[in-house]
Amino acid sequence: MTPLKLLLIEDAEDDALLVLRELRRSGYDVTCTRVETAEALLQALKTSPWDAIISDYALPRFDALAAFHLVRLRGLDVPFLIVSGQMGEDTAVAAMKAGVHDFMLKDRLTRLGPALTRELREARLRAERREMQEQLLLSDRLASLGLLSASVAHEINNPLSSLLANLDFLLETRGTPEPGSEQEQALIDSRMCAERIRDIVRDIKIFSRPEDKQRAALDVHQVLDSSLRLAHNHVAHRARIIKDYGAPARVIGGEGPLGQIFLNLIINAADAVAESEGSAREIRLVTRLEDAGNVRVEIHDTGRGIPPEVRERIFEPFFTTKPVGLGTGLGLAICRRLAQEQGARLGLERTGPEGTVFFLVLPRAEAGEVPTPTEAAPKSPERNVLVLDDEAMVGRAIQRVLGAPCEVQVLDHGAKALERVAEGQRFDVILCDLLMPEMDGQQFYERLRRLAPEQAQRVVFMTGGAFSERARVFLADTGLPCLDKPLELRRLRSLLAHIDPLNARA
Repeated sequence: MTPLKLLLIEDAEDDALLVLRELRRSGYDVTCTRVETAEALLQALKTSPWDAIISDYALPRFDALAAFHLVRLRGLDVPFLIVSGQMGEDTAVAAMKAGVHDFMLKDRLTRLGPALTRELREARLRAERREMQEQLLLSDRLASLGLLSASVAHEINNPLSSLLANLDFLLETRGTPEPGSEQEQALIDSRMCAERIRDIVRDIKIFSRPEDKQRAALDVHQVLDSSLRLAHNHVAHRARIIKDYGAPARVIGGEGPLGQIFLNLIINAADAVAESEGSAREIRLVTRLEDAGNVRVEIHDTGRGIPPEVRERIFEPFFTTKPVGLGTGLGLAICRRLAQEQGARLGLERTGPEGTVFFLVLPRAEAGEVPTPTEAAPKSPERNVLVLDDEAMVGRAIQRVLGAPCEVQVLDHGAKALERVAEGQRFDVILCDLLMPEMDGQQFYERLRRLAPEQAQRVVFMTGGAFSERARVFLADTGLPCLDKPLELRRLRSLLAHIDPLNARA
């Protein structure tokens, strides 16, 4: 016997028994709920999922087409069949045009079992197609978001690199400021503002690789703080943020996927708090260590809670509790998918009038996976440096901050740099932008490797954030370092100090 959870819309008990008898004769083990009114139908649709709905056409207070309309309003794709004592051809045609799956007369119910079997099979096929389409839409959205984030980060990072380097140059060359110097304070304030922009751009870059499944040891508190910065404008006027960081900070995961999960949960919490009537509007970020050694991250809010009738559907694609136009219903579905790909577990801890708690459980990183920070060199070492960047202002800024004792040449095209090498010039370090028009960093490197292999090993790449899978594979194959823009002066000087100078220079 095939289990069947049936919602039967029928006012005559004898006719209901005829339907049930025919279904059981067709091999169905039926669990049936019978309703007679629109109010009872709506309550049944809210409280339970159904395998099929069978309705009499004419009832005292409403009819089958009105019932079918209520089912469609709930967004349900459930086989809906009409049985009727009397039904004219025009009525039957109207029902089929409305989307009813089948109809039959009560004195010809032998067709009911086969018809229901067919419609149940079709419903399963439709569900499978929808799931495939939803996965494609989720993938497209993630890819679009990553492309947009990378593009924005790259466009901002080039001018920001020049700005930060020039501010560093001015601050270093001005010496000790006089107390109360307006000019010096203006430079310091500008440097702080530029650093804030740099942090925001780095946070945006988190979303340039949301589909990156690579996992490594990372500081979960830094990822949470990064997501908070991105959500600042959305959250600041809605709720007070409380950080309750108690767990060891390092976990195994991908910065991009985790950042996207946290950002979505924080924004959802802010929206819930904004619509609550309580006075204590708070969002609490909690981290703690579980008994199994995993790190548990919780997002608490004091919002209105999630209605009981929809709690089981909140992770479904395209399902949203937000008003029309304010939510796509993809956020939590994407988050759960990203969590699964990261080997993490995302779920709803509790919800109610006092608020909601979502949680994410992540594997803890072993102590040996914590990277050891390197000491930065305080001054520029004596090196012969070539800077290759299509943004001339970036090259000039690097030239200023390195200054003496470095000898720095700045070029904006790879062909010009290859000409210098072909003429016999040699460099201790070649700082090369990875993404350039006409000849990008990878093409320049390949031609340089054929022209002067020893010079190719002295290339240090720079990137403003536009990172393709091709570029990742290329960098992994070469093993050469790559600096993120805007360049950190201390890190740049430290890297130069660790590259031995050439014994002889042309």
